[in-house]
Amino acid sequence: MKTDYHQSSVPLRPHLKTARLTLRPVAASDQAAVVTHLNDLAISGWLARVPVPYTAADFDEFATQIAYPGETFTIEDASGFAGIIGAGFELGYWLAPRAHGQGYATEAARAVLDMQFAYDESTVAAGYFEGNAPSARVLAKLGFVETGRRPKHCRALGQDRPHVDLLLTPEAFLAANPLEIITPRLRLAPLDIERDWRDIARIGGDPQVAPMTNSHLSPWPEADVRATLAESQWRGRLGFRLGIWFESKLIGAIGIWDDPVETGYFLDPAFWGRGIATEAMAAFLPPMIARFGLAEVFADHCTDNPASGAVLRKLGFRQIGEGIGESLVRGAVPILIYRLDPPKVNNVLK
Repeated sequence: MKTDYHQSSVPLRPHLKTARLTLRPVAASDQAAVVTHLNDLAISGWLARVPVPYTAADFDEFATQIAYPGETFTIEDASGFAGIIGAGFELGYWLAPRAHGQGYATEAARAVLDMQFAYDESTVAAGYFEGNAPSARVLAKLGFVETGRRPKHCRALGQDRPHVDLLLTPEAFLAANPLEIITPRLRLAPLDIERDWRDIARIGGDPQVAPMTNSHLSPWPEADVRATLAESQWRGRLGFRLGIWFESKLIGAIGIWDDPVETGYFLDPAFWGRGIATEAMAAFLPPMIARFGLAEVFADHCTDNPASGAVLRKLGFRQIGEGIGESLVRGAVPILIYRLDPPKVNNVLK
């Protein structure tokens, strides 16, 4: 039933997973690979701060004094070590030659920046030496914008090289990397207030839907709908909702909120009983759990809405209690409260 939205940061996490990659803290076991690759000028010649020769002592200094867990990561694929990436104030990365040309830099950087902007909305800097076309393409995909050009010292080559400076704002990152989830029948994507408010008002204000929520009137006034959509826009943090589209038709919304972490949805009654809520939630929850490092997720439903309970149980939620919710249509209503337990979180509908 929860529909009031909160904006809050999430902690930095030392381990991240993407579709193909594992990002983990830099470890002593990485020394051989890092030393070997950074003594190759084809790699270090494009980096500003790396000395050549690069020694085991240089690696130890990097691993113990620079590579802060949650900001700097070793990149691994199915074959093992693939490179290093770090964010914070500045994004930087390099890949082993065997990992070039596979989209790994973009995939890893998106995961790191997702977490970075959820944790801290400050801008992130980056740059590349002129002639490094692959990095230029990666950074453009991520949404970085050029801010200037200047000579910058390349330590490995012992000389200044022409350098391109870039900057990335959270807004530019979200615009360049829109959140979209595709299932066999559905598309989940951010809602546009001007385009979508009428459909959301019609669905959320339906006499069968509104009584099951805590903030929908029936009918649902335009001003209230617009305010709700403005508060729940996707901004890279918990406290948002996505639209649910079926064959290009907007048929509902799904969201996740903070304090506590709670999920919920509503659906056009014309599409009830077709497994759409289960399909949407099953696609939505795993990437949200991974993206925000969630240890548990809560949900609830009115006791006279057993269909929602069936959906939650299919997803692995367990009923943990009862309570009283507030509906603008009905007032106080009894509810059942569920939790997706920590052991289930990492295996939801796998």
